[in-house]
Amino acid sequence: LLWAERGLTDESEILKFLQHGTLVGLLPVPHPILIRKYQANSGTNHWFRTYLWGIIYLRNVDPPIWYDTDVKLFEIQKT
Repeated sequence: LLWAERGLTDESEILKFLQHGTLVGLLPVPHPILIRKYQANSGTNHWFRTYLWGIIYLRNVDPPIWYDTDVKLFEIQKT
């Protein structure tokens, strides 16, 4: 603690130090903010497509939105 390093023990001295002191030079300089544009790749495209279709499917189970249509979200293999 900075007030302890200066040998301040009285509460009024500590309050006076805190009111008139400064933190300039005590805190590290902040790093610059870097802005990067999002760049899609095959992995994130696959994840997003899977996530989106999963949400669409789960939100429309009852009543089924794909009932009596030719839309197939996935194919079930019969053995």
